Parts: sequence; C-alpha cells; structure tokens
Amino acid sequence: MKRLTTVLALFLMLATLKANAQNERMLLLESFTNTGCGPCAMYNPAMDALIAANPDKVAAIKYHVNWPSSSDPMYLHNTAENGSRTSYYGVNAVPHVVIDGNRYSGAPNQVTQSVIDQLQAIGSPFELRLSHELDEAAGTITVHVMGRTSSAIEGNLRLYVGVIEREIHFNSAPGSNGERDFYSVMKKLLPSASGANIGSMAVGDYFAFNFTWEWANVYDIDQLDAIAWVQNQNTKEVYQACKSSESIIPFFANEAGLSDISNVKGVNCSGEAQPKAVLTNFGSNTLTSAELEVVVNGESLKTVSWSGNLDLFASETVDLGEVSFPIEANNTLEVRIKGLNGGTDEAPTNDVAACDFKGAPETVGKTLKLTIRTDNNPQETTWAVTKITTGEVVLQGGPYDQANHTYNETLEITSDGCYDFTIYDTGGDGLSDGQGLYGLKAGSTTLFSGGRFGSSESNEFSYEVFADTEENTSLATRIFPNPSSGMVNIVCEGRQPVTLINMAGQRVFEGVADGFLQIDLKRFGSGVYAVKIGDLNRRIIVM
Repeated sequence: MKRLTTVLALFLMLATLKANAQNERMLLLESFTNTGCGPCAMYNPAMDALIAANPDKVAAIKYHVNWPSSSDPMYLHNTAENGSRTSYYGVNAVPHVVIDGNRYSGAPNQVTQSVIDQLQAIGSPFELRLSHELDEAAGTITVHVMGRTSSAIEGNLRLYVGVIEREIHFNSAPGSNGERDFYSVMKKLLPSASGANIGSMAVGDYFAFNFTWEWANVYDIDQLDAIAWVQNQNTKEVYQACKSSESIIPFFANEAGLSDISNVKGVNCSGEAQPKAVLTNFGSNTLTSAELEVVVNGESLKTVSWSGNLDLFASETVDLGEVSFPIEANNTLEVRIKGLNGGTDEAPTNDVAACDFKGAPETVGKTLKLTIRTDNNPQETTWAVTKITTGEVVLQGGPYDQANHTYNETLEITSDGCYDFTIYDTGGDGLSDGQGLYGLKAGSTTLFSGGRFGSSESNEFSYEVFADTEENTSLATRIFPNPSSGMVNIVCEGRQPVTLINMAGQRVFEGVADGFLQIDLKRFGSGVYAVKIGDLNRRIIVM
C-alpha cells in the first residue's frame, strides 16, 4: 500500500502535465477486491459512494481476485481476465485501487474527493466516444468505440473495453466477509485482456472499432454496461477513459472501416482465393456505396463495387469474388477502401484490412500423417481432402466416437497436385471446448495445425508422388550426367514441363524442355533432387 504522501507527491507533476491538455479527462478507476476479504467489506462502501458521486469524472471497473477466497463467484466467472489485470499491475493485497494506470496505486481509503478532483484536472490528448447495444435474442452485447487525438502520443498504445455489470445484489453474502452488494464488476475485456493495438498516434489520428461479446455468467442483463480506455502497455499510463452513452455523434460524415478478412486459407498452393471482408459504417451519413480494392503482395488484382444501405455502426460481409495470384513463401492479402458514397473516406486510418498466409511447400514422396485430438464432442468432427484441379474428394474421415482422444491416420496420396484439407465441426466451435487440435505432417515437418475455428477451417498442401520405379523409365527421356557436378542435360520427346524440387520440398526450378534442356544445378547446392519431366519422376544427385 502506498502512503498518502505518495499521492500528494504526484500532484507536483500536475502543472507540467496540464500544459499539454486539450480534452477534459475522465479517470479510469480499477479496483481489486474479493468476497473473502474483510478489509474489502470495510472500505468498498466508501469507495462505491465516491465513484457514484463523480459520474462525469470517473469510469470504474472492479476485478475480483482469487484470494483470500478462491470461491469468489465473480472471480470464477472470468478467472483469466481477472488474473490478467491483477498480474499486469502486480497487485498482491486487497483491497487495492489503481487510478489511470500509474497516477495512483494503493489503499482505497486514501482516495478522496480532493484526489479525484486534482487527478481529473490533468488534460487528456484523447477524445473518446462509446455506446453499446444489447441483442437479447442473440444473447450479445455490441460495443462501439471511436477516438481521436489532439496531440501526438508515442508508445505501445492499446484500446481496452470493459463490459461491466453495474450492480449485483445477493440475498445472502456469497463470501465470508458479509458483502452482498457489488458494483461495476468486470464481466469481459474486449477484444481480449490484451486490448486492441492502436500503436503510436499523430495529431488528429483516429480509430473506430465494433466489439461483440456473447454474454455469459451475467446475473442481470439489464445491468450490463461498458467503459473504454486508452493505455500505454509499457508504462501503464492511461490517457483517457469514457463511459457508454445512449448514442454518440461520429467524428466524420463519410467514414467506414474494413475488418475480419475471411475465406483465405492459411496455407495456399493453388494461387487462388475468394476473400470476404466486413465493411462497417462509422460515419453519420448512411453508407450506400463503396469501392473496394483487393491487393496481394503489393499487386492490385481487382476493384469491387459494393452498394447497399448501412446506417451508423451497421456492417455487412462483402464477397470480393475470386482472385488469382503468384504464390510466394509468405503472402499478404489486403482489402482497401478506395471510395465511399461517390467520394473519399474522410478518415482513411482504418481503410485497410489485411491477412497473411503461406505458400505451401512442395512435399515430395513423404509420408503424410494426420493427427486429430478430439474435443468434448467428437461426433461433430469430420474432415476431407479434395484435389483442387478436379474437385474430387480423395480422402475423408470422421465423425469420431471418443472424446479427448488422439487419433493418428496416414493419408495415402496417389497423384501429384494441389490439395485442400478441410476440417469440419457441426457444433460451430471448432475443437476448442475440449482443448482439441489437429495437424498434418509431411515426414517430420508440420504443414499446418489448428483447433480454434468455427464451422470449418481449410488449408492447402502440394504433393508430388516421387517414385524410383521401372514404370517411370523411358528410353525417350534421359537425364545425364547423373550424378552431376552441376550442369545437367535433359532429353525428351516434344515439349515437356520440367520441375526441380529439393529434398526440403521446395520447388527451385520450373521450365520447359523442347526436346532438350540444359540446367546448371550448381546454384542450388549439392544434394538429391526430384525432377519431374511431364508425367515422369526422376532423381538426380548433385555433387
């Protein structure tokens, strides 16, 4: 616990801090408590009264820790995020109060109206606006938050949203300290306990987000509310907080954002995708049209014209159609807003959404092993392998009958090509509820793995059937010399595509032999290479 003199010493900084003030500050008050803590029952009523007396100065949120009682029900409702904020501040005794991250940290009885007034007098470089709405049919709360800077701020800035239950009243005390009334209880941190990264911000920079949570462990949904704050992840300084209001006025008239690119496989060998992106209206004008550009690895592939009718905060998932592109080892697909309502976006900060994916390495003659650890509902899990060029399902498996059990299967691929592996979950929650997982290996190399997805997840892999058999020999096709010190000659009938693959599964050469082709393999290094000439597979050794 810090002494009151520590708080008073902080006031000496006020004149300097206020020199940069441009917006009225709302304080973030974070309180740590527990239903088995005797001093908490003693000091919480006064702190609750002080918070209630300052509705325009303080945004409050309370975290319930796991000591002295690990059976605190409000701790048990969200152990991970209660624990995350407790660890973030290094809180080791309760009751404990933190104001604006690093302005005050200590006992609640040292926080007075004078302390609130003086800390709140420090100006803020941020203006925040926040509202929320409940959807009882879907069981969700959606929070809309936007902010803008009036001065430059450097650092690892993050936006946090806290869903709170304003009041919780028990007929009998849930813990040993006798408390029955609890206020501003944290139910969920959005988008997570780590917040949303907004990075350093220049003067006038702007952000806008929508976050949705399917509520759980809520005593009274009518008491659900939201607060938000901007905090430096490293210094813990909170620059601004805000409370939810019934409605907010957007900063701009024509403004939209892109998010949540989907339908792009994490591993790709086909060089094709059919991306979708969520378009959200953050402007006061109804959004009726937009021009959306699809870019892969810096190359503009197409522009899609969208039309519709989106009111403030409304969203629509836009299907951007099929795109084709050259595959690289590491790839980035971006969707960019190029125009809105026949003009430009007034705040282009959130006009780009991006996702990364990998090019599938060539897998040559290696054993493919599929591992699936089922979750609590194994009957919901199935999978299929499809050859992309033909659409033929060549392998499939599931459903399974043992929960939380590891299944190992060998996949027999008999022809060359690019394949799609898709895992399905009819429950719509992937393999997450029972710590399930899946992974596909080629030899000892993991091609891809996962477990947390919705109804399905897809990745691609490339497979070359490497065989050193007599049936692959042909008098008309020759490779010489073999072994070679570098220069290799290929003789074949007519025009034949030639592919060279190293034993790491990487395609290092592609070309065409028109009866004859000479390749200098010295640049690829010594080793054993698979050579595919038309439909024939050969092996060559480079010394």
